[in-house]
Amino acid sequence: MHTPSYVILISHIRIGMSRVMVEREKPRSSGKRETRDALIQAGFAELAEKGLDEPSLDAICARAGFTRGAFYVHFEDRDDFIAAVMERVLGNFLDAIIATGGREHDLAHTVTRFTDDVARLTSGAQGALLGLPVPGAGRAIQFHRLIEACTRSPRIRGRWVALVREAIERVAKAANAGQVAGSVRSDVEAEQLATLLVALALGAVAALESGVPFDPAQARDGVLALLRSPHAAASRRED
Repeated sequence: MHTPSYVILISHIRIGMSRVMVEREKPRSSGKRETRDALIQAGFAELAEKGLDEPSLDAICARAGFTRGAFYVHFEDRDDFIAAVMERVLGNFLDAIIATGGREHDLAHTVTRFTDDVARLTSGAQGALLGLPVPGAGRAIQFHRLIEACTRSPRIRGRWVALVREAIERVAKAANAGQVAGSVRSDVEAEQLATLLVALALGAVAALESGVPFDPAQARDGVLALLRSPHAAASRRED
């Protein structure tokens, strides 16, 4: 029994339509990501130049080259947008600062990367990540402004807490790897060490923004001495 020709035709049409839909879906999803990225990038610049409160959504959208309608496709409201900017910048900072791969020395490398970045920031050197730097903007989004936003908005505060929690978890993994390798003291739990280190890092940023003197080299040496296991410390003294 032969399949009627119109059935074959309909089958080909359906297959063709499916392929077209799949092909269209790829650039559409890619376009949505590009729109979101452009809005966040514009938000970086506007918030850095004018602070968290002054920039209007119209100014942000105009800078990105999109309408308010496009904005609301990606963000529920202004707080959702500021939280997204915060997540992007702080997420990139964590990726750059928290060392991975060396295991035994990841925690020491993370501490050193952070204090080296503080040194670059305080000396005015290029390439500093702290201060939430914004490409193409004249200044950076200030840390204390984000904390102010957290006090006003439960949504922003919730996302901030999640970011800090992520930072603690990632640093704890590095601390645990060092403890297993014997390079990091094991008499304090890895998560407790990580919580302390993240709190110290946040305090260091607050000190910098408020003008409190902070010596990154001394801080690095002190923190590394406190983290070092007794065995590693003894070996270091022998060397």
